[in-house]
Amino acid sequence: MTIFKFSHEWASAGQDIPEVFHTMANLALHVGDVNLMQNEDIWAKTIRDSALVSAYPLAMWLAVSWWRLNFEPLPAHGVNPALDWRMAHEIGAANYGFVWPKALFASDCQFMQIWAIPSNANAQQSLRYLNGLDRPASIKLADFQHGVENFIISVLDRLDAVGSRNTDLWNLWQLIKAERADPQSFNYRRLEAELGYDPDECSEELMIKAQALERQIGTAALSELAPVYGRTSTNSSLNVIAEIIGSPGLTGTPNTPVLKNAKSTTGVPWQRAVEVARELRQSLSNKHGVIDNQQLYGLLGLSSAQVDAWTPVARNNAAIGIPGSNNQFKFVPRKAHPLAKRFELARLLGDYILTENKRQQWLTSTDLSTSRQKYQRAFAAEFLCPIEALQDFLGHDYSESAIDDATEHFQVSQTMVNSLLRNNGLIFSPFIGDYPEARLPYQLGI
Repeated sequence: MTIFKFSHEWASAGQDIPEVFHTMANLALHVGDVNLMQNEDIWAKTIRDSALVSAYPLAMWLAVSWWRLNFEPLPAHGVNPALDWRMAHEIGAANYGFVWPKALFASDCQFMQIWAIPSNANAQQSLRYLNGLDRPASIKLADFQHGVENFIISVLDRLDAVGSRNTDLWNLWQLIKAERADPQSFNYRRLEAELGYDPDECSEELMIKAQALERQIGTAALSELAPVYGRTSTNSSLNVIAEIIGSPGLTGTPNTPVLKNAKSTTGVPWQRAVEVARELRQSLSNKHGVIDNQQLYGLLGLSSAQVDAWTPVARNNAAIGIPGSNNQFKFVPRKAHPLAKRFELARLLGDYILTENKRQQWLTSTDLSTSRQKYQRAFAAEFLCPIEALQDFLGHDYSESAIDDATEHFQVSQTMVNSLLRNNGLIFSPFIGDYPEARLPYQLGI
């Protein structure tokens, strides 16, 4: 378990409004074994393990951003986050004249992902934070929430002890606790956040439309689609989802073996997905061989002729699988290129296995980095191009021509092969991680 913890010692310093003055503290933030608030005090020329700041602005930012922090994922790769998204996810937005670490928080629905970099050495500030994270840290969402709650409560207890009660933070935290305890309010706030809005900022008209769509396709599916077609999308209307649903598709009845690893909930999404892909291959008696189109599409109840003839009617940001009668699905892919279409249908196969077809859940495939999408991508990659088989094929030759041969052999894209090799440490790249295999999803501090 990766540690996420605020630690502090109350201090007396400066003059300000009571909430800020009474919560001055030597504050540290531990993510795993890294203290993101270890710093160099420029004026004192001293290295310190904590920063002298007020805990109140940070607690307020965490409370104000609570819903979006916990339920709004990163935008898709290539979409620059809007200012309001950054204000809800970057700790620097706590502001109030204090210097904060350059750290970014974004949920993938199961884990809180944290990116951090050291302060710029040339920054003209009173202190310089020394530590960053070599790769994104993943904190179980419940552990993140627990750490934030403990910090906010400690700030409120401090204010209560010094006679500063009924503050904005206290009132806001009571409201958040009440909404979290009420299922209807909780679902409303969650959906607002997934659409990219702060509490009560989303229009009533849009929320009514979103709630109707949720009843139609289910909460889990809309949670994957809302961030794609919500506020941060260039396609800002939820009508696009309805258009995809109404599009022609490929009708098939999936036929997959029962896989014991499909029910596993331990480990990170990509690890579970790899195990499931390997188990599925084992059940097909094809541990390392090429999965041809007939075998792949047959698992979804489709024929190669159907898929080859398929062309999307519009450019979309999501592919879906719509459950019908007698266990049938209407698949609406979004890719036209044969290799991209093959990979996308493998992702939908992984999504079908992941959901175990419970209550005929809708399937969704997007460019987001939610845990569900990470699972799909990892499943599709391992199922179509097992890393062990890829290593055997390449024989330690990672040249461009060898990789080209591998893409042709396994019928996958060069991008996917390079990603597999990077993620398994077989070729060097400064880029790591799942979004979008980069150290940072965008440049912090500007």
